Amino acid sequence: MGEAKQRALARKSSSVGIDTYAGKIHVEWDPDAAVTPLGQLPFFIEFLKVSGLFDAFVQECPLSYNSPNAPKKRNVLGTLMLSILAGHKRYAHIAAIMQ
Repeated sequence: MGEAKQRALARKSSSVGIDTYAGKIHVEWDPDAAVTPLGQLPFFIEFLKVSGLFDAFVQECPLSYNSPNAPKKRNVLGTLMLSILAGHKRYAHIAAIMQ
């Protein structure tokens, strides 16, 4: 009986296609997994892409670098936004994203 329930759950689980800046990804739910604070992040990223809000934010930001080794403005603002969404409150905490 236990295996039949597992098979039924396996048939019910389906993935949802999400369009992100890195391409299309598939999100699946595991009903037995622990809940994480960043679990809904792919859906928020899709919202930012579809609405064009992040692209407008990058275009309107007055940030500019002159060095040929400087990171792209889009990468800096994306890292900052991800850090804020992860709950970091200090600049030094942004380094946690790179690990």
